[in-house]
Amino acid sequence: MKKINLKDYISIYFYKTQKISKKFKKDQNITLQFFQRHNDVKLCGINEAIDILKQNTDISKYTIRYMPEGSIIHNREVVLELEGPYYEFGIWEGIIDGILARQSSIATNAYWAIKAANGKKIVSMADRADHYINQPNDSYAIRIGGIENHSTFLSSNFDPKHTFGSMPHALIQMFDGDIVAACKSYKNVFPNDDLVALVDFHNDVISDSLKCLKTFGKDLKSVRIDTSKALIDKMFKEGEAEFGVTPNQVKRLREALDNNNGKHVKITVSSGFDAQRIAEFEAEETPVDTYGIGAALLKIWVNFSADATRLNGHNIAKAGRGYLKNPQLITYKEAK
Repeated sequence: MKKINLKDYISIYFYKTQKISKKFKKDQNITLQFFQRHNDVKLCGINEAIDILKQNTDISKYTIRYMPEGSIIHNREVVLELEGPYYEFGIWEGIIDGILARQSSIATNAYWAIKAANGKKIVSMADRADHYINQPNDSYAIRIGGIENHSTFLSSNFDPKHTFGSMPHALIQMFDGDIVAACKSYKNVFPNDDLVALVDFHNDVISDSLKCLKTFGKDLKSVRIDTSKALIDKMFKEGEAEFGVTPNQVKRLREALDNNNGKHVKITVSSGFDAQRIAEFEAEETPVDTYGIGAALLKIWVNFSADATRLNGHNIAKAGRGYLKNPQLITYKEAK
């Protein structure tokens, strides 16, 4: 099998253009500008893009101007500008677009979730939403977006203080659906960890939460609700149908815990949360302590484009894609 290298990921037409440029337009000075089309976006991936240029091109032959990692950017704001002979850097356009698209999308998803949560804790549970090989870059983007807590050690940079996880439904199933027995086994094996009970196995979060509270008392630190969107919790009577995890469900659980000496027990919610849903829960003053977010963090929707907008110092570009001046760009200089 042929050994794959980074250049094998590049669109073939960039190579063809590079060869034509080097043969016929070697002395031309091209300005290539990268931008996207949304507002309030958290920029991420610039550092990786510059590293690729440093490792694969002679950056002394052209100029790099950029917006810093983590900047808040807006519609058609240039975040990266390359100026010099096209054949020195042009083939990397698509790779850089892809890096900025994925990393900025993920960072922005995290950033918007943090803003919506009003200071409450968010845990990234995104590990199961994509190929595991993407975890290092994805978790970096999530951290740039502001989320520090993760479900895997790799994602948290192997920091136990920022690695969170309670139990899967499979653990409760192993004990024939006995939530108390499952929690006892957890405490036995992990006596120094906070006990967080997963309480939606029987679709009856109040009943299971109170069973755990009665058994473990102050040792029960938190309960997690992960009710399926297809189910209505048993706390709701006929005519009160509310599917999945809902503000009323959390409020009723909070009241039941408080009325049974469980004011110390925190509530974590998961299952289909994103920034919009968190904002809806917060607008209703839902007593959530921690939000768990998974697949929503990895949705890719911020797409970058790169346009050649200047030729030898003169503005010339595809119709509708003229030169965009951004005085905030920083000229990259190699550290000495």
